[in-house]
Amino acid sequence: MHNFWLAEILLALAALLVANQYWYIARSRCQSPALLIVAASLCLALAATAGAYRYGIDPGVTELHRALSRLSGSVSFLLIGIALLWARLGLAIGQASRAPAYVTMVLVIGSSLGAAETAALSAQAVGSIYSTLGLLLWLAVAVLELLSARGLSRPQALLLGAGAVLVIMAGLVVGTGATRVFGLARMNWFHFMLAAGALTLLCARPLFTRENLIDE
Repeated sequence: MHNFWLAEILLALAALLVANQYWYIARSRCQSPALLIVAASLCLALAATAGAYRYGIDPGVTELHRALSRLSGSVSFLLIGIALLWARLGLAIGQASRAPAYVTMVLVIGSSLGAAETAALSAQAVGSIYSTLGLLLWLAVAVLELLSARGLSRPQALLLGAGAVLVIMAGLVVGTGATRVFGLARMNWFHFMLAAGALTLLCARPLFTRENLIDE
């Protein structure tokens, strides 16, 4: 299947690397927003791992992979956007406790599942709305840092913004079809771009390790 499994493994590894790096931050400083990045990355990695298993070993897990992909699409990028904005604002809440992160996760996941079950919109439409909102928050934080450079250097902010743009282009332009672009299936390009976008989150780590900026 056009080596779809290999692209899924690459995405899973990229997401796990991000989760690992932010877990160290979550254990010490700015715990709640960093923990949201961990949760979002693990959700993305879980969906990608299921995809690698589906395409490389057993197509029988197709429905599980689709369900995990829908969940990841609904919550991962929104959690990332909230976490980046939370850290950028330097809010004191959540720096000494992980409870606010768990509450945020429950609200995001619960609202996405509830909206998909009760709203007139389909589950796919709800996921698109949630992911778009998260990506806009991600991009907004990068733009704010480019303009003011309060926590990130301009190259870091530029890379962070490029990551959001890559993810947006992966969904809106590339898609997940099996047709080829420059010799590679669109599905592979999609996952490569998601992996590259996820890795740019490493550039945002200074936002999560700086001192509280409320009093500035």
